[in-house]
Amino acid sequence: MKNILILAALSAVILTGCGNISPPFKAEQTTVTTAAPTVSAAASSEAESTVDEEQVKHDTFIAEFFDSNICFVDTSTLVTEAMKGCSFDNETDNSNGVQKITLKGTNGGGTIDVMCVDLSQAQLDHDMEYILENFGDYYFGQTSAQMSGITEDDFVSNYRMTSSVVSKGKYQRYVSVQKSDGMATQFGYTETYAVLSENKLTVASGAFLSSDMMERQSFSQLMSKFAENVKY
Repeated sequence: MKNILILAALSAVILTGCGNISPPFKAEQTTVTTAAPTVSAAASSEAESTVDEEQVKHDTFIAEFFDSNICFVDTSTLVTEAMKGCSFDNETDNSNGVQKITLKGTNGGGTIDVMCVDLSQAQLDHDMEYILENFGDYYFGQTSAQMSGITEDDFVSNYRMTSSVVSKGKYQRYVSVQKSDGMATQFGYTETYAVLSENKLTVASGAFLSSDMMERQSFSQLMSKFAENVKY
């Protein structure tokens, strides 16, 4: 059943406008670590079962989200404002309802996805915090996976926060990356910022990898501009 739900959410092409859509990336994989030898087999099995159940719940929600009656909302104004003064060469593709911005620096590059989804007709049976946390974690996983060759072991910082006030909430997660092979060092940054307000979920999620630490800094400042321009 778990595999069927995942395939249902991730196999189709995104549709613009209203109706059912599918996520823009490949499904993220979760590895379950076995218990240490000193832990009993029963305890180990119970721990794995709990993790597996949580993953099933998460995958079920993502499948329900993309299979619900949702609409894309135009984000061109948000993108235009946030990209003013951008120091990177950039191109924007808005053919699928998601604005995908490709960035190119002197020593690296990356992408930013910007989308706004109207949930007023979705009828999702979840509270705001649950939607923000699960969709935020999902999109962060897809975005960070775009940094080729980078794993969680290369994260030098890791921040995650979800907050809500009355009828609106926001999710933010970001990590900095530093990886060296003894000859060269790569610097990366990935961030997902999401706001749910007035039944609209706005997401800005990007990743950048460069051999120049200053380019990483410029990218993190660019992501801050997107956060500033998302209505909350």
